[in-house]
Amino acid sequence: MSLYIKSIIASFLIILACLGFGRFSFGMILPSLQESLSLNSSQVGFIGTANFIGYFIGIFFATPLYRKFQTHKLIFSTLLLQAISMFLMVFTNNYELISCFYSFSGFFSAISNIAIMAYLSNVIPKNIRGKALGIVVSASGLAIVLSGQIVPFSQTLIKGFSWETAWIIFSCIIVLAALFSQAGIKKHISHNIKDVNYKTKEFISTISFWKIAFVYMVFGFTYSIYVTFFVSTVMQNYHLSTNISGNFWTLLGFMSIFSGLLFGIFADKIGAYKTLIFVFILQTIAHGSLAFNTPESFVWISAILFGISVWSIPSVVTLLCSIEFHGSKTAKVFSLVTILFAVFQASGPYIAGLLHDITKDYSDIFIITSLLTLITVFISFIFSKDKIISK
Repeated sequence: MSLYIKSIIASFLIILACLGFGRFSFGMILPSLQESLSLNSSQVGFIGTANFIGYFIGIFFATPLYRKFQTHKLIFSTLLLQAISMFLMVFTNNYELISCFYSFSGFFSAISNIAIMAYLSNVIPKNIRGKALGIVVSASGLAIVLSGQIVPFSQTLIKGFSWETAWIIFSCIIVLAALFSQAGIKKHISHNIKDVNYKTKEFISTISFWKIAFVYMVFGFTYSIYVTFFVSTVMQNYHLSTNISGNFWTLLGFMSIFSGLLFGIFADKIGAYKTLIFVFILQTIAHGSLAFNTPESFVWISAILFGISVWSIPSVVTLLCSIEFHGSKTAKVFSLVTILFAVFQASGPYIAGLLHDITKDYSDIFIITSLLTLITVFISFIFSKDKIISK
């Protein structure tokens, strides 16, 4: 593990930037942005969805660019462009234009994310791969922790420009991550970029592909709703301030720092799908806790359980791709399952926003997501019977 520590730290910084501050911090600024621009839930849901649409489009460019360019150069460029697109969002009050800029942010984040995950899958030895991937994806949790404190601080720092101030800070952090991650990725510069043209049909005709894809699709739909509307749900249902809601968000992020590593170790030892059974049980309880008129203490339970389990799913999915489809196939397969993931991820916030505008309540949304995660518990149990995957 010590031989790869610099690469793991660099990868941690990249995920912290492209997904952590680029995407997951959006849920924390959403109430302030919605109030500042006088938007309804459908409109702010569309902004979140625009980011996921950009991410979806970026997936198609990720593998060709990964093959063509060295990883450190590709990631530096995409992180810098992502930071610029986010920075431009604060200079307009038009939500359509904000959505446009945020879609570009999603586009560049997809390339950075897929490139670094494919890079790690080729560089890190199989016996410690689950642990390494778990450490890296936990970076999103640290970003959530920091955003939960940065946003309330920015409200007191500059009155009337809270979300803009926080968003500029997030953009600057992405630039710094792009700079400081370069040395670590260069350390292991070889990463299987053979120009092999695998036909999509070769993968989508296999049962293994659709097992992985199903899990990732459900995760995409349910988690995108949770991270987009968690703070808004807490503020509406319990009439809490941004500061207190930020504490819930910070707790969620803190717990999620450990999720990837914890369940990555489990996946290395007991198998990926057996690990997913436990992960989706926790996800079901987390979503279900927000689905009903429960005491405020259940929000703490929801934040803790969602956080401790959430980032294990991308790392386990990446692990499954590398186990079932070896070598240079990993990046291609991960890109394909991420396309399906991105479709459901993109639809989640917009559908949830529409439903909230109709019902004026978030309960129905979280009933749906908790049912979906519960179904995935049983599906993962069935998949765990596959001796090849579960060994």
